[in-house]
Amino acid sequence: MLTIRKAEIADAALLSEMGYASYRHHFAPLWREPAELEDFLTQEYSVPALQQSLQSTTGNWFIAEDVAPVGFAKVTWHRAVDEQGPAGTLLHKLYLLPGETRKGYGEQLLAEVERLAQLRGERFIWLEVLDANPNAQRFYLRQGFTHLKDTQFSTASQQSTLHILGKPLSL
Repeated sequence: MLTIRKAEIADAALLSEMGYASYRHHFAPLWREPAELEDFLTQEYSVPALQQSLQSTTGNWFIAEDVAPVGFAKVTWHRAVDEQGPAGTLLHKLYLLPGETRKGYGEQLLAEVERLAQLRGERFIWLEVLDANPNAQRFYLRQGFTHLKDTQFSTASQQSTLHILGKPLSL
């Protein structure tokens, strides 16, 4: 049975391990420059970066476990898509470890994030998904998200299209 809990500072090493493993597994082939990938991973998943992020008052990390950890999510509460809005919960990350996809964990983790957002009075949830990640796009569309607009993610050597998807939440 899946349990989902809010991550604490003591979970930084676990999140780091899961972050490096899941990101490399799912996205390493999309990076042209290995050094840029390593810089990104350090920025996102090093223990010091996670310790700082876990102390944020504007967002939270969550760990999903089924006997052992299977994945995690990161959110920022009440963040606007852009200057025109809408504002709602930004789902930064919803990653599952290698071998843990297609088991219903993603749906359960997303449902819990949506439930917690609704408890906070949020009426909207949104995220960015890589154009080069059609499986994630299909997953979120099946969960009721719709395409809002596109934006770009750039590094020194490459540029990627991100689709911004959103979904109204009922209170």
